[in-house]
Amino acid sequence: MESCYENELMTSYFHISVYDGEKLIGYIDTVSNGVTDAYIQDLMVHPQYQGKGIGTELMNMTIAYLKQRKIYMISVVFEEKLLPFYKRFGFYPMLCGQMQTYDMD
Repeated sequence: MESCYENELMTSYFHISVYDGEKLIGYIDTVSNGVTDAYIQDLMVHPQYQGKGIGTELMNMTIAYLKQRKIYMISVVFEEKLLPFYKRFGFYPMLCGQMQTYDMD
């Protein structure tokens, strides 16, 4: 799965990586058309570093960046158990559909 992030065709609108020394401990990636919509594609925090506010800070920085650029709508797909986390930022549930076209493993 990690190899897909090394693909030169993979581009992002905005992303932040957080390191502890050489160790990647947090990452957020956003794709966007640059005008109306942005999608927070990945928010990941290493399990040993969860609960320390890293994910919250990554979200705050990303939302601020997108608002500053007048992006109208920000979307994120998340598991139901994470709803309280995302509600803190103003996200609310909506119906959506998603289809996986192949297995990445």
